[in-house]
Amino acid sequence: MKKIILCTGGTGGHIFPMIALYEELKKNHKVKIITDSRAIKYLDQIDDLTIIPAESPYRKKGFIHFIKSAFIIFISMIKSFFIILFYKPNIVVGSGGYVSFPVLMIARFLKIKFFLYETNSVLGRVNQLFLPHCYKLLTGYELISSFPEKFNDKMVYVGQLVRSQFNKINEEGLFYGKTSKEDEALNILILGGSQGAKVFGEKLPEKFLSLAKKNVKLSLSQQVQEDQIKKVGSYYENNIKASQINEKKLGFSFMLFTFSNQIEDFVKKADIVICRSGSSTLSELASVNKPFIAVPLKNSLDNHQYHNAKYYADQDCCWLVEDNQEMGFKIERIIENVFQTRVLLNHKIENLIKLKRGNPIDNFINQITK
Repeated sequence: MKKIILCTGGTGGHIFPMIALYEELKKNHKVKIITDSRAIKYLDQIDDLTIIPAESPYRKKGFIHFIKSAFIIFISMIKSFFIILFYKPNIVVGSGGYVSFPVLMIARFLKIKFFLYETNSVLGRVNQLFLPHCYKLLTGYELISSFPEKFNDKMVYVGQLVRSQFNKINEEGLFYGKTSKEDEALNILILGGSQGAKVFGEKLPEKFLSLAKKNVKLSLSQQVQEDQIKKVGSYYENNIKASQINEKKLGFSFMLFTFSNQIEDFVKKADIVICRSGSSTLSELASVNKPFIAVPLKNSLDNHQYHNAKYYADQDCCWLVEDNQEMGFKIERIIENVFQTRVLLNHKIENLIKLKRGNPIDNFINQITK
């Protein structure tokens, strides 16, 4: 039995792969997760969890923010030193995010073997920094953009780690090639990532109502931010009521939510998903062969969301729509075409099924424990 520390950023894209890894590792090893307070809502089933303070040096500009970030990182390094000193791990795994920095720095100082995991198709800043010192860099994508060739011997492709509930859907074979019939409402799931996408709640509702007025039947499950629920809900309800008064009832229904720990239930029901392009979101959708429209966050660090989505778009597994003034119109056009013929969905499903699979969890564990 080994003692292993998993350190990761607190957003869904960072924490979900580590949850998947934790669930499998704890069967035979002692495992601790170190992250920041943002991850608490995802980790109610984790037995050994430690929260350290964190502040991104890239979130804001200015000297004062830099000093504040440096101070918080220093405090986190002190805390990480005592955690690692008393826990005595055999292995540390860092999956990116600024929270990993103090833990990996102390692991290096104490000469503890550490691995890095890169879930995105672009090498993250923390992983760039520690790449020369890690034992191996394990990757979710076969190719990593701008990867330094002199470290090729350290890179090992293992695949994308997805949570057990998505693996279970895959095992059940619930929707390989299954979509609603062409005369039925198109089930659409709108995801904005772990924080919700404000832009989806602002720009897409009018497009969905425009489609409904063109007799495109829609059933929406839409993630919005907390302060958008009332406004978006009222907008939909008022249009539905107006259509009933005018005796032109819309084939339209909706359900709004801010966050769910059972997102797989929404995924099961959906014919198509509109989402941001975090690596975790895309890999989980791809793992269950769910067609999606990817809208990369345009200010993501190193434009990694665009490159994540492009990987799937290049293999004709999704639609890639950039976040600009044309976004709403392009999504409206895609949804209208898909409603008219579900063959478009089935084509994406067939290409998703063809993607290289393997067993990422086993690949990963073999690398860090052999």
